[in-house]
Amino acid sequence: MLLIKNLFNIIIIMIVAVLFVACVASPKPEASDKSKLLNNEKVSKTKKRNMTFEVIEKDFEIIHNGLNENEEKKELLELHKNEQKDYVIGSGDMFNIFVYEELDLSVKGSVVKADGTLTFQLIGDVKVAGLTINQAMIKISNKLKKYLVNPIVSIIPVEFRSTSFTILGKVSLPGTYQITNNTKAIDSIAIAQGLSIGIFEDNTIELADLEHAFIRRGNKVLPVNFIELVRKGNPLHNIPLKDKDYIYIPSALNTEVYILGEVNLPGHYGFKERMTLSQVVTYAKGFKKTANLEKVAIIRGNLTNPTVYLANLEDILEGKMKDFLMKPFDIVYIPTSTLGDWNDILKTIMPSLEAIQSGYITNQIIRGD
Repeated sequence: MLLIKNLFNIIIIMIVAVLFVACVASPKPEASDKSKLLNNEKVSKTKKRNMTFEVIEKDFEIIHNGLNENEEKKELLELHKNEQKDYVIGSGDMFNIFVYEELDLSVKGSVVKADGTLTFQLIGDVKVAGLTINQAMIKISNKLKKYLVNPIVSIIPVEFRSTSFTILGKVSLPGTYQITNNTKAIDSIAIAQGLSIGIFEDNTIELADLEHAFIRRGNKVLPVNFIELVRKGNPLHNIPLKDKDYIYIPSALNTEVYILGEVNLPGHYGFKERMTLSQVVTYAKGFKKTANLEKVAIIRGNLTNPTVYLANLEDILEGKMKDFLMKPFDIVYIPTSTLGDWNDILKTIMPSLEAIQSGYITNQIIRGD
């Protein structure tokens, strides 16, 4: 009986021992090789994703690196040489016209009409636009010979209104103005009533970004540095203006990037930290079928003397190449075919760029900014 009782106690002790061991937390099993591999892949992918933003610009081809100091100086000196060409009459020009010993035929303040003509007694309208002053005098004299013997005609300029320049952006009165008395670059700002200013935290601040301001003449951006011109008063950059010169002074408060060419929504987009080329294309609603993704130009710096990078957007999108990290005021141009030199690129993008800038300024005026 005692043996049975001892055996029963042993069994009870063994059961309690088993239950106690079962309640102790077992150690966490090690990750399997497969789970380790998955985790490593995630880390690797994260590293690769981060690496796409670590852009070194030297990894991209530079197809234009601007003018060097000597080249810039030489070009500016050439721009200072006023070509002594005879003035060509245009619509809006005003003249005093005298006919020797014929006071009734003399006219003061005669304005060339939109069709390029001046109106006279006896001979009616005479087309003078496109002629020099000497050529116009000869033409009028020949017409008067039907009524006068050896008429002598003198044309005295009063005001030349047919030559003008346009200045847009952060000036007080943007618009188109007449070129008179050898108007120069610094005069354009004065004529437009100076650079725009604003109030920030009770302080007056200048709103103009002189670093990215430029002058375009025809299809070329001139090497005028507005910081040298305005801040330092460097006369080398104070070039004489010519007919149809276009001046743009951007805002210092807006940081944006531009995308032009074969995209669905070309325009300007607000710059964001760590913005990349592929993101800008996304903002522009993607590219067209006609886009040449292998030859995408990124124009950086002042248009007067920029650096132009070349990127293969197709390789970037396929993960074969690092993405290009954008900077404020970069201009992306996606062509339809092979890129030419810098002058060819500039000739292609300027009309679109000016249209975007003009539209932006118009919106600001409408909003009252």
